[in-house]
Amino acid sequence: MPDYSSEYGNESGRGGSESSEDDPPMSRLFVFCDKGHSENDIRKSFSPFGRIEDIKIIKEKDTGENKGFAYVKFAKTSDAAKAQEELHGSIIGKSDRPLRVFVAASRSQGANKSQKIEQEQCVRLFIQCPNAGEQDLREEFKQWGPVENVVLIRHKDTGNPKGFGYIRYTRFYHAALALENCPAKYKAKFAEPKNAKRPSDDHSSSSDNKNETTQLLRLKNNETSQPTSLNVVVSKTIKQDQLWRLFDIVPGLDYCQILKEGDYNNEAIVVYHNPESAIYAKEKVHGFEYPVGERIIVKLSEMSSAKIDTSFIEKHTKKDTFCSVPLPQAQPMAPNDAVVAKRLFMIMPTTVPVAILKNIFSCWPGLIDLYFLPNKSCGYVKYADAESAMKAMETLSGAEICGTKIKIVEAEEQVKGEKNGNDDVSRKRMRRN
Repeated sequence: MPDYSSEYGNESGRGGSESSEDDPPMSRLFVFCDKGHSENDIRKSFSPFGRIEDIKIIKEKDTGENKGFAYVKFAKTSDAAKAQEELHGSIIGKSDRPLRVFVAASRSQGANKSQKIEQEQCVRLFIQCPNAGEQDLREEFKQWGPVENVVLIRHKDTGNPKGFGYIRYTRFYHAALALENCPAKYKAKFAEPKNAKRPSDDHSSSSDNKNETTQLLRLKNNETSQPTSLNVVVSKTIKQDQLWRLFDIVPGLDYCQILKEGDYNNEAIVVYHNPESAIYAKEKVHGFEYPVGERIIVKLSEMSSAKIDTSFIEKHTKKDTFCSVPLPQAQPMAPNDAVVAKRLFMIMPTTVPVAILKNIFSCWPGLIDLYFLPNKSCGYVKYADAESAMKAMETLSGAEICGTKIKIVEAEEQVKGEKNGNDDVSRKRMRRN
């Protein structure tokens, strides 16, 4: 992950010492694009958001081929923020590959640092406020966007304000507007992320805002916390673009980078939007031989697989991220003892986590249960409402879920007295469309 300099010494902002490419701060974007994208494609898509000072397509030294990365430098931070928020995940030009747009790390951090910075650094401002209270600051800074919280730094011994504080917004764009437009007396600058080291005498004004580094470590060690990043070991022969394409088969890929090249293997980090994608990518890619004879090793970053609670997938999966067709709003599932009005039989070449499938099939009212047959890539979906079952079959059959095409047919009615669990027998008598 990115390295950060001292919050009180080297942060960029008004009067900062950044290079022209980092002035104003956070105005340069790092873009994962397609190799087929030209500078004109990038300019046409980004220029509506503000004046662009420079576009740099990163190319192979030997061949001059587009490597699939680009930098876009805006004249204003707020314009860069709006472009980042609007274009991240969008499709431009003739390519069907979504853009991944991040705020680029500053040039002063060195060429060996990560190319992008964390979102946390883009939404918090560090300000000087010797004579202002939290409520006064909230009232003033909310004119540029909803303020999530205000924290004053206080002396440990007395609890008195030290004359510094933090303003946190929910969006990068609002933080950028505040940075550009707030009175100069605040000397506003972007704050370091919460996990950065701080002077030992920092003290927050609220019990909900205790030492942030301690909170982060506690979360990191919590057995129910959910990972979004993967540590990957691949063959020495695998290049950056091949690694990206390998993990881009799972929706939600944010970042993919080879960090260390060894004599026999390369080590990489892969980051997704959400833990659902990270967990599924591990299940799908770990152990895969590429090239033939060389297994890919995938581990959830700094966490044991045994510690991961996957029950959250049913509640928080973003359905449209995993399914190739538009879906209606999810509905409550029917009770387990509800009468089965219609059963569907599903076939998938590669099994997908049941929690994700339940979340998708629950878009139609009356879903009772969904499961795979033991050691098989096929299974049943049970509905208490026959119409819902038929609509689900019509919508989803032939669609791709987590990159895997699903086939759905109407299952034959169960024989009277047959147990619900004995579906392997009735499968042979299913009606095919």
